This record gives sequence, C-alpha cells and structure tokens, in this order.
Amino acid sequence: MSYELVRHAGPGDFLQRAESWLLASEAEHNLHLSLAYARRDAGATGADVLFGTVEQDGDLVGCVIRTPPHKLLITSMPPEAAPDIVGPVAELYDEIPAVLGPADSTVAVASAWTALKGGGWETGMQQRIYRLDQVEPVRPVPGAMRLATMDDLELLTDWGTGFACDAGHTFLLAREQVNRMIERQDPHIWQDESPASMAVAQGATPNGCRVGYVYTPPELRGRG
Repeated sequence: MSYELVRHAGPGDFLQRAESWLLASEAEHNLHLSLAYARRDAGATGADVLFGTVEQDGDLVGCVIRTPPHKLLITSMPPEAAPDIVGPVAELYDEIPAVLGPADSTVAVASAWTALKGGGWETGMQQRIYRLDQVEPVRPVPGAMRLATMDDLELLTDWGTGFACDAGHTFLLAREQVNRMIERQDPHIWQDESPASMAVAQGATPNGCRVGYVYTPPELRGRG
C-alpha cells in the first residue's frame, strides 16, 4: 500500500484540492487553512514553498505545508504514509527545523525523516486545540473590549514578553511582530480605567479564527 505526496503549484491549486477536506475538521485545520488563504490572497509564490496533499489511489488522506524557514506543517495522516512523503520533502529541503501536527502523525514523519537523513528528534512543545462552540454570558465586569492601536505598541510588546515567560516558552513576541499584528487589527484590549488584558484573534477561516496571546498582567488578575 503506497502513498504519494502531490505538490501543488500554489495555495490556490492546493485549496481547490484540499479545502473541503480541511473544512470537515475546520478547528483542527485552522492553521493549514488560514495559511493557505493568506498566501493565496496575497498572491505569494516561491520555488521553495510546499503545498502538498497526501494521496492514496486518488483519495486525499492528509496535507503537508511548508513556508521556509518555518516548520513542516502536517495534518493527520496514516502513519504508514510517512516514509513515502519524506522522500519528496527531502528533495526540496536539506533540513527542516521541526514537524508540527497531530502527535501520532508527527512522530511517524519525524521518525521517517531521521531514518532517511540521519540524526535524531525529540518532542518539543505539546499543545492542544480548544474549540469554542457557544459563548456563555458572564457576570458584568467593568470596562469594554477595543481594538489595539499603535499607541499600545510598547505595552503589548511588554505583555508579549510576559506571555512567553508565563507559557514557559522561549519565543519573543518582538516589537516588529506586534506592529504587524496591530496593522492587521488582530490584537484586542480589555480597557478599564487603563488597559487590563489582551487577546489576539488571527487566522480567520469561514466559521472561526484562532485566539492566542491571551494575557493579563499579574497585578490585574483574578478580577473576572
């Protein structure tokens, strides 16, 4: 039983083949979909960019995306497909920094990659997707939500550092990245007498988006 990695000419062609399959589990595939939408809408291309589908006898069973220098992004796929897809990936890239996706599929791909290329792998950050289906009313709290503006740039940069520290992660939400988020109108602030909390909404798909970088400074926590 063999599998094939079909490389598509760009994100538009990839979505024509994979969009309905990805939308069947929209929350799980938010990153895959939103990345493809953004690249398609921006007209972004690149010889080293990979938008691929994993096929078996004409059936789509998984997706593989990479926009260097970032990680290899995969969906769930049959573990036995991993050896058949790492070969074509290795023809494009001498090395990859990591594999991001569901645990079973990621372990299979990482193991197949190191079997082909040598070296070893280790588990990085384990994460989970929480899906919000219904908003429950909460008790009134003072303040209101507003979009962040460039006047909030330094504050949100500091809060991004606090978020990374609390999350136990080494990434830095740099000033330039926060600036781009504000330009896209992604960050939201809960404004009381002064800014009290932040959350970032990004990666829009037809029925949802990702909510991340949710942060309240320690001295303002526990107030609802």
